Amino acid sequence: MRISLFWRTFLLIAGLVVACLMAMLELIRIFDPAPAEQKLAWEVASVVNLTRSALVSAQSDRRVQLLAELAREEGVRVAPLEPGDRSEPLEPAARAQALLGRLRGLLGPQTRVAASVNGEHGLWVSFEIDGDPYWLGLSARRFERQLGPPWWALLGLAATLGLLGALAVAAPLNKPLARLSQALGRVSRGDPAPPLPETGPTEIAALNRRFNRMVSDLTELESDRAVALAGISHDIRTPLTRLRMEIELSPMAEADKESMSEDITRIDAIVGKFMEYARTAAGDRQPGRIQSVVVADVIETLRTAYQGRLESGDLTLAVSADPQLRWRGDPLDLTRMLSNLIENALRYGRSPDSDRTELSISAARQADACELIVSDRGPGVPQAERQRLLRPFSRLDSARSELGGSGLGLAIVARLAQRYGGQCVLEDNPEGSGLRVRIRLPDAASA
Repeated sequence: MRISLFWRTFLLIAGLVVACLMAMLELIRIFDPAPAEQKLAWEVASVVNLTRSALVSAQSDRRVQLLAELAREEGVRVAPLEPGDRSEPLEPAARAQALLGRLRGLLGPQTRVAASVNGEHGLWVSFEIDGDPYWLGLSARRFERQLGPPWWALLGLAATLGLLGALAVAAPLNKPLARLSQALGRVSRGDPAPPLPETGPTEIAALNRRFNRMVSDLTELESDRAVALAGISHDIRTPLTRLRMEIELSPMAEADKESMSEDITRIDAIVGKFMEYARTAAGDRQPGRIQSVVVADVIETLRTAYQGRLESGDLTLAVSADPQLRWRGDPLDLTRMLSNLIENALRYGRSPDSDRTELSISAARQADACELIVSDRGPGVPQAERQRLLRPFSRLDSARSELGGSGLGLAIVARLAQRYGGQCVLEDNPEGSGLRVRIRLPDAASA
């Protein structure tokens, strides 16, 4: 599975952040191997032992002053332990039990710890002086500082912040490339691409500048080609019209006139098909023509256009389309695709055992696209030649010699499907001999 550049950059930065965090935790573990509960137990035991020694060694008339100084200077309070004292346990319980176990190893098995005694909060530890029990109270900050959030919680918080930072770094790096990819997609579909900003990092600015110049050159080239093609079409069709008139007025036999008129008509049709492909390649779709199209109505319009062929028996047409099926796009593009496929079938898709073209058209909604299927009962197309026939001016050898097509019909269909981000696929007709053309047309964007 391929990963986009954005996710590659994001995963690379995120992996680097996580690796640095793991290395930092490992260094902390190596240089400070004692757990937090052990260090706090040592600190509390030292305070208890120093306080006990100071009270024992102090003169009786100085003990009250000593206790006041300890409370004022060190935040250490000493109170008698009474059987009716109200105490609350430390939280979290697991770490409190670990601390209690270590304190009992340092101060004795009768040691108790509490989070509050008689409503006074702090870190309270019991100890004895000459057999009398006492409470020694420390500031709660000592407990909170040593026994704060567990390491895995800190690691999770740091990793989350690191991932958000990686996302913030990767997004600006990927944005210019994503914008360029979208612009290239518009150019490939024949749509006008807006100019890219020529600011930012030197490499991105230079790339956008070259892209804008390329788009400008392509636009100018398409404009010049459209003018040239219009001139060529006029220069060719004007003599053809004059030749047709001269043939009609000439004294030659009617059979010869008809043969020459057919040749002129064929040349005129080839020129028209060439102009149609040129307009398709130039991307002449106008945003104002994008609308919600009832597919069945377009097919019915084409049926009417070929009514003469249907009545003469030269063509049979079976249609399977939901009357409510809608596709968002240019109705002219849909008509051009279907008419090209019908013309292609009329020329190459005749049934081998008759002079009639048996054609079927179906339309259905598939996910976010409209799928059109046009099938005939002709000789079909070899699998090795199918992809080539979607390119312009490509024909089978037999078709080239006998029927003289332009080789642009399927290429126009494929180009129009590509314009909407779809595709045109040539397949065998599963209902027997013949060719099936399957077109997938996603809806055009609303903008």
